[in-house]
Amino acid sequence: MNGDSLIGKFYQFGEAVLFLLYVNFLWIIFSLLGLIFFGIGPSTVAMFAVFRKWVMGQHGHHVGKLFWETYRKEFFRANGITWIVGLFGLMIFTNLQYFSLQDPTWNLIFKGIFIFFAFLYFIMVLYLFPLYVHYHNSFQQYIKNAFLIAIYQPLRTIYALAALFTLYYLWVIFPIFIFLFGGSLTSMVIMYICYITFVKIEHKQQVINEQHEKEINSRKEWRYE
Repeated sequence: MNGDSLIGKFYQFGEAVLFLLYVNFLWIIFSLLGLIFFGIGPSTVAMFAVFRKWVMGQHGHHVGKLFWETYRKEFFRANGITWIVGLFGLMIFTNLQYFSLQDPTWNLIFKGIFIFFAFLYFIMVLYLFPLYVHYHNSFQQYIKNAFLIAIYQPLRTIYALAALFTLYYLWVIFPIFIFLFGGSLTSMVIMYICYITFVKIEHKQQVINEQHEKEINSRKEWRYE
């Protein structure tokens, strides 16, 4: 079928919708399989792994098989990271809700500090799962790299935040979509933006390494002249 025709584009759109519905269904089922508390972490990691393959143009894999293999392989490690991050998030949320001082000035200052940390936490979570499925690092490296990317790639972070705000607006208007493909569409958008960011960073790093190598070679040549 010709993809440039109207019918071809409609067919591709239908395939994309079914793909999102299927991945979202897998995410919900496998989260429930782990009683949510033990399932949400590895299920989310598996979902991002699927969309990583998709944004890389690797569309020939079996989605269900990839989801299950990633879920099983990353079960304990994904749960550990999810619990740690979730605990930090719970601490920040609790302080925002219940922490207060009698002095209004100091209370406002500490509220501002907690809001700032909440924003940093949100950015960290934004990059955490894409980093997890794209690189194999320690938990400390994931946290460090998430903050570094947010600092050195502010426009990409703004793109991601704007996309999430748009999706949030969509979920408010059409709440039924949350159940249908709330998780899958959100993770796909995040993975797409993050993957492009990773590619740009890797390209810049490669250019820097090549320039550094040229400088070393030129110094060696100068010494032997």
